[in-house]
Amino acid sequence: MNAPYVIYTDTNGQLLDTLPVCQDFNRSMCTRPTCRFVHLMECDKVEVCDQRVAVCRDHAKGMCKRKQCKYYHIPIVLPPANVMAATAKLAE
Repeated sequence: MNAPYVIYTDTNGQLLDTLPVCQDFNRSMCTRPTCRFVHLMECDKVEVCDQRVAVCRDHAKGMCKRKQCKYYHIPIVLPPANVMAATAKLAE
């Protein structure tokens, strides 16, 4: 899983609106152990537009109630400091 290597925030710690999708992973060809792009699994029903996924802000706040959300849910394996900083910015 490459989740710890994807950049989820900008230089100010603000959660990004969209994230790039790894095209190599989509073709089962990603060989980068620290890939910076989102690796979508087949079971993910996330909407992809221009090779990017929109981040689910409700999920980032722990409040997404959608059964099949079309937005990307950031994995919980992120370092807590990054998640806390991004969530705090959303709450403002």
